[in-house]
Amino acid sequence: MTFLAQTVLQGAVGFAIGAGTNDLAIRWLFATVFTKKKQAIAESVQEVVSNELMSSEKIIARISSPTVRMVFERNIRAEIDDVFSKAGTLAGGLAGGLRPFLPDFVCAEADALRQVGAVFNDEVRSVIARTCANQLTAYLSNRLPNIVEETKIWDIIYDSIMALNEEKMEFLTRQVANRELRGITIWGGVIGALVGITMSVFIHLVG
Repeated sequence: MTFLAQTVLQGAVGFAIGAGTNDLAIRWLFATVFTKKKQAIAESVQEVVSNELMSSEKIIARISSPTVRMVFERNIRAEIDDVFSKAGTLAGGLAGGLRPFLPDFVCAEADALRQVGAVFNDEVRSVIARTCANQLTAYLSNRLPNIVEETKIWDIIYDSIMALNEEKMEFLTRQVANRELRGITIWGGVIGALVGITMSVFIHLVG
């Protein structure tokens, strides 16, 4: 075997050993950590999310922002418009061809519905929606810490992690850190290849 062929072979073997060793080490680490530390991981993730990433203070600050308040207002206004649209359709039907066949009190109610719809015009509906949005924002801002505490909402994180099997947890972790883990494996192969080439050169020189 020529020196060049031997060097290439040694480098290829070194790369395979280095990359394979690192990959096995990563898999072993995941299997060990997720099997023995699953509960601790779940508790830590829940604590970080609830106390740091999505604390009550941060959620309240977001809810109190003009953007979120406008979302509340827009959705409340849509619900109000929907209610009056259905009421107007019902009143129109009762006031139409069915009127001769309906009791007087039903016709009176239909007329009252139409009058209410006329009173609650676009401007009034906007005021109602804005007021409701402000009240909802104030309520959530004042009560959110108690709501979170009483409902144990962050237990969802703990329960979801504990429900995952180790293979699923490893898959999700690899998805998040795939580039970095692949880099570790490749660098292990590169180092192994360099060691193999160095050994081949050393043996050739000594021999």
